[in-house]
Amino acid sequence: MAGLDLNPGLWVGIVLLGALVGLDGISWSQLMISRPIVAGTLGGLLFGDPGAGFLSGALLEIVSARHPPYGAARYPETGPAGLIAGAAYASVGSAGLLPLITVTLAGWAIGWTGSHSIQLQRALNGHLVGDPTAFGGDARMLTRRHRLAMRLDAVRAAFITAVFVVPTMVAANFAASFAPPTHARLSGALAAAGIAGLAGAGARVLGGRPRGWSAFAGGALAGAALGVLLT
Repeated sequence: MAGLDLNPGLWVGIVLLGALVGLDGISWSQLMISRPIVAGTLGGLLFGDPGAGFLSGALLEIVSARHPPYGAARYPETGPAGLIAGAAYASVGSAGLLPLITVTLAGWAIGWTGSHSIQLQRALNGHLVGDPTAFGGDARMLTRRHRLAMRLDAVRAAFITAVFVVPTMVAANFAASFAPPTHARLSGALAAAGIAGLAGAGARVLGGRPRGWSAFAGGALAGAALGVLLT
């Protein structure tokens, strides 16, 4: 059960990195490390397999593409979700398609859980800095409130990471135990269904634009060719 081999130091490292990628989404510094393809790679790197983290992050990137992180609409929080998915898949040694689909679906669920926590954080921010008359013209107090809001955002993202990283690794391990050849048909069917669902979710963002669909097809062919070369 390699995915359960999580020592306290590594767990703390994942939690701290979760706080960082959570902050990057909105509060600071918006360097795009919160995108799942980057956060997933960082999660895989912690377990010595950045390629596995990149792959899981890439799938999350596809299904997150139809939810651009701007405007007033609610969207999944991709930073901690991608980090956890990448770490979980790397922790089982890239053990096939079924664990990959498992961590991707888990990351998607974690992302939406994070989105609800962001809404609560925004409501709290409104109480902290929403009334300019409460500061009496003291810019230093406003700065302290702003920094407090950023620290709370980091704590929120760290909490999400701390709560979900171990269950996701357990789920990845369980999925890896069904890997071929023991349950080849079941594993293959579930993996195919999962990939089809993820591809369909990603394709919805393209709408009816022919140019977008040709780019999607070209990317799929290039990815398939790269997968064949790497294996």
